[in-house]
Amino acid sequence: MIADVATRFEPRSMRHPGPAAALRLVTASEPSARAAIVALPAGIDLLTGLVDAAGDAPAAVFTLLSGAFSQCVHCLAASDATGHTVATYSGWMSFTDTMVLGGSATIGWSVDGTRMVHSHAWFSLPATGALGGGHLDPVRCIVGAEGLRLRATIFERIDVRQAPDAETNHAVFAPVTIGEAA
Repeated sequence: MIADVATRFEPRSMRHPGPAAALRLVTASEPSARAAIVALPAGIDLLTGLVDAAGDAPAAVFTLLSGAFSQCVHCLAASDATGHTVATYSGWMSFTDTMVLGGSATIGWSVDGTRMVHSHAWFSLPATGALGGGHLDPVRCIVGAEGLRLRATIFERIDVRQAPDAETNHAVFAPVTIGEAA
């Protein structure tokens, strides 16, 4: 099955429209980061649940382990016909009663200084057996009756900030060790 999936797509080369960044991979380390299992209750939106779970911490990353969304709103990567970016987002798709199979979320700060979650997940639609996945809209994804179980890593000395990126023409998330220049 894996080989079949791999052969359906032709490799392609993509070049971002802006000047290549000198440093594309940015990392930060915090050995004292706290880990926890988090259970989000039914009816809460994903953004509120993750912000509450992070508390006063500047940043956190989450692994979606199991649970459900009563409302799951997501999009996929799509070609940008304007050429402003290599890829953009498709239109939003909405499903009800999805079972979460896995995913990730990072909470930090948007360009305008508000809390932001960047999240991807894959899920199944139990009613039809169909599988789906993509970039989640954390405000419109509502935790289902089963709740949502996550593994959290909560940082006190690492911040994650969104900033404009000249190479991709997107605003991207990157970690910054608190006390160091962004």
